[in-house]
Amino acid sequence: MIAITVLLFYQPVVSQTIAKQYNLNELVNIAFQNNPQLKTNEKTIQAGMKQIDYLNKDYLPQIFFDLNISRWDWVMPNKQKYLGNSLNDLYAAFRVNQLIYDWNKNSLQKEYTDKSIDVDRTFTRKLRQAFSFSITKSYLELLKAKRTVQIQEEAINQLKDHLKNAEALYSIGKVSNLDVIKAQVQIEVALDELAKAKNQLDIQKNNINVICGNALGESFDVVDNIDELWKEYSSKSFSVDELHNLLIAKHPDLENIRTQKELRSKEAELFNKEYYPNFYAFGITNVEDSKIPMDHFNWNVGVTVSYSLPFFKGSNFQEKVEQSKIRIDALQENEKAILQQLETNVKNNLVKLDDIKSRISGTQKIVKLAEESLTTANLKYNIGKGSSLDVLDAETVLTTAKLNLNQIVIDYLLTIAELNYNIGSDELPFNY
Repeated sequence: MIAITVLLFYQPVVSQTIAKQYNLNELVNIAFQNNPQLKTNEKTIQAGMKQIDYLNKDYLPQIFFDLNISRWDWVMPNKQKYLGNSLNDLYAAFRVNQLIYDWNKNSLQKEYTDKSIDVDRTFTRKLRQAFSFSITKSYLELLKAKRTVQIQEEAINQLKDHLKNAEALYSIGKVSNLDVIKAQVQIEVALDELAKAKNQLDIQKNNINVICGNALGESFDVVDNIDELWKEYSSKSFSVDELHNLLIAKHPDLENIRTQKELRSKEAELFNKEYYPNFYAFGITNVEDSKIPMDHFNWNVGVTVSYSLPFFKGSNFQEKVEQSKIRIDALQENEKAILQQLETNVKNNLVKLDDIKSRISGTQKIVKLAEESLTTANLKYNIGKGSSLDVLDAETVLTTAKLNLNQIVIDYLLTIAELNYNIGSDELPFNY
């Protein structure tokens, strides 16, 4: 019974301590599912589609029915002379209108609406692109913080080993108490750095959780695949021309400007159609009688023309046409400015990648040399031929070198993610 009770209480505790791990793709999918901005924009697109459904029904016939019943009594007694013995006056009409030809106005309106929806679709792509980059950035920053904690913990363990050696040597009178104090001070400094690293780890977790709509819970972790990413992308080369072509073809900012120019062109076409009349076919049947049921229905069929003369105020649509043309010119200039800035961003990313590659080899050598230096300093100190200061300095150099290497690797991957963002891709920069 005791064993079963302990097992029942222990199992939930174990399940709570094991944090669920997420990879980058899972985090992005969770963010897309829970982000309110994406949901709002999807509703906007659905509303635009309803406008197209509304325009599709403009070609359907319109049916009207009128019924008017009046009774003439003491108000107009002379009306009886026209109505005979009845004082009732009935009027009923049934009318059908069918649009025959509108000079393609309806089609242009649907094309304009569809282009307006394209603006919202492009904005959705831009949101997805921004969220993908933001999550990737927080993901890499979280892994950097996670590795920083590991480096600091390794440093503290090595310092504790040195403290034990110093205490042992002090106990046999080979070193002074100063060596012990120095080691203790260095451990406290390292513990302070560890606390900072853990705080940064919590901050990055909070950032990711917020982007994912707080759907990750209080306890979660991310898959550490930095080594795999570095191995795959550290030797990857990029073509400036290929990146430029992708930028022009895929970036949502440029795509939005192209769509806006098409919208303004459709506006001008619609305004120019104001010159042309609309043609309708109609059919009417009506009756004017003074009794129920009614006799002698009248009917009429024909074609009618609806046309507003473009004089005086009616010609102001021409100003709208000119306005649309001016807006197109403004969009073209804005497109040039945005393209220049994006091209500059891409070039800066490539320069940064080359700079990081040039520094990574030296930093790796420093780490290796620092490890050898620490090993040598510990050996000398243990046999009484080295000083505690040499050990502590070697430990500090090694920890700093590892932190620098960690920073450089993360910076490289962040730059690739930023490059992916600057060319306008809403896909993940990494396949993990």
